[in-house]
Amino acid sequence: MELMPTSRPTASTATGSYLVALDIDGTLADPTGHIPDATVAAVQSALAAGHQVVLATGRSLVGVAPIIKRLGLRRGHVICSNGAVTARISGRRLIIEDAVRFDAGPALQRASDAIPDVLLATEVLGKGYLVNARFSDGLLNGRQHVVRHEHDLWAAPTTRAVVHAPGAARLARELRWFDVTVTPGSTSEPGDWLDVTAPDLSKASALEAVRRRLRVAPEHTIAVGDGHNDLPMFEWAARAVAMGNAPADVQAAAGEVCGSITEHGVVDVLRSIAGVR
Repeated sequence: MELMPTSRPTASTATGSYLVALDIDGTLADPTGHIPDATVAAVQSALAAGHQVVLATGRSLVGVAPIIKRLGLRRGHVICSNGAVTARISGRRLIIEDAVRFDAGPALQRASDAIPDVLLATEVLGKGYLVNARFSDGLLNGRQHVVRHEHDLWAAPTTRAVVHAPGAARLARELRWFDVTVTPGSTSEPGDWLDVTAPDLSKASALEAVRRRLRVAPEHTIAVGDGHNDLPMFEWAARAVAMGNAPADVQAAAGEVCGSITEHGVVDVLRSIAGVR
């Protein structure tokens, strides 16, 4: 999929339709990255009914491209890197509408000082990551370039940084002192992954900008997810649905719980609006 530079979006009217924000991993895709045919069909049915489907993920833009292809999306929006990047799907192209960069240096330097052998990464939009050492396959989307000097990771502003080490989650509160958003992840073992983005940034903040752009009524918003990075969009959405495989606290934060990823729970949610407009 071709990545295009930032352009001024064209407002469209979606009066009466729903904006459906869908997490990817653990919601649409199983742990192997596979999206079942039933889920693809349900997404297509929602689109055919006139609803707006927005992918909202912690994945980078590179990581979302195969998901767009699998779902057969030719229009719509994607929110990547936990809200740092918003892009519009236009046929086979991804047109970047917003990319919020920040200085990751102070937070990453503190993580490096606090945890010996910590793995650090900063996103290179549309390509991959700069890393201080290679991450295991499947943990990062796109190419990994190992820098010669650690400070090269934060030589330029980035859209997203990653802190990965056993016990990394204990640093979350401290890293927030550096005026950044810190989101625990569940990519590998619980507690060893932190996503770091610009201050006051989340899937919800990016979704609200898209909602206004598309002129969808606030009461016509739905969010489906399974992770802690989905909690802000649960607060944002009029209807928040947690997957059955979500942790207990994530389920408690949602208004309802659907089936698990193995039960294709998101399909039931999409079918509930397929004939509604």
